[in-house]
Amino acid sequence: MADFTAEGSWKGQLSTAVEARHFSFVVAEPTSFGGTDESANPIEYLLGSLSGCVTVVVETVAKELGVTVEALDTHATGSIDLRGFLGTADVSPHFQELTLTLTLTTDVPEAELDELKALVLRRCPVFNLIKDAGVDIREVWQVRPTA
Repeated sequence: MADFTAEGSWKGQLSTAVEARHFSFVVAEPTSFGGTDESANPIEYLLGSLSGCVTVVVETVAKELGVTVEALDTHATGSIDLRGFLGTADVSPHFQELTLTLTLTTDVPEAELDELKALVLRRCPVFNLIKDAGVDIREVWQVRPTA
């Protein structure tokens, strides 16, 4: 087991200062929601966490399988029904759907990457957290040959 900790301190105007290990960052809402727009909001951080987590897992699994990764880019986009957050409808406030696109540049042909893809999706903690919440999460792999 591994434990992780983050502490938050409300700054007002829909903004929170967060400390995690020796790092600090701010979570804030945009001005259109009444916030300060001084940083990404919680949903954007979650999408960033998914991108960061899946990247770590791709690198780890690729190394285990002997797959060379020349480049890896991710794009995560999700939709939430704001009525859930606002309490105006009986819908979940979390993502209704989410698409994660991974663009992998490698010298391994795409037809030989099925094991890598399956292991990455099975072992990525953030991907599985979102999937286990019942979110319609789709992944799209774009494989580009090494130049």
